[in-house]
Amino acid sequence: MFAETPTVLAAQTPPGSVAAPWWLSFGVLVYGALLVAAFMIYAQTRHERPWSVIWVLVIAFIPILGAIIYFIAQTLHYRRSAKNPETGPG
Repeated sequence: MFAETPTVLAAQTPPGSVAAPWWLSFGVLVYGALLVAAFMIYAQTRHERPWSVIWVLVIAFIPILGAIIYFIAQTLHYRRSAKNPETGPG
């Protein structure tokens, strides 16, 4: 059954094209979702002048890892600047 799967998928692709592996399609979806989420948070956050350009470049040109770095940096910045650093009701 599993040996026939690549043959069936190859038969469904148009002549002259190559079927993309599942992990590549999944990676593109993850990158797109992280990119959208990171830019949404970026748009809602006020940045100082040199950091604003640097964060856009980091998010846009370092796939997946750039968005994760931005999320971590903004979380740390928020926790440092918050009046009550503890999370949750209390």
